Amino acid sequence: MGEPGAQPFDSPLLGIHNGTAYYLLYNGILGDRRPDGGNMLTQPVLQHLQTLVAHPGPKVIYGESSRLGPARLAAERITFKQIPYDIKMR
Repeated sequence: MGEPGAQPFDSPLLGIHNGTAYYLLYNGILGDRRPDGGNMLTQPVLQHLQTLVAHPGPKVIYGESSRLGPARLAAERITFKQIPYDIKMR
């Protein structure tokens, strides 16, 4: 089991675990609510993520959607996962 993060979460980079960087994109994390504002993986958002940490390894990015194609995601070693909005409690 992991430990909860003690740092403030003011960046889309959640951390690096076993050589993989994990990012969470959500509205407002990059300062506004436009598509380039943080919840969608676009070219400008990817460029910003690359300035946070120069991580050459694999990346898992959670967000609303990705505007990058499969070839680009593979070239950047990105696994994109859509945030599930319809989560229900049992």
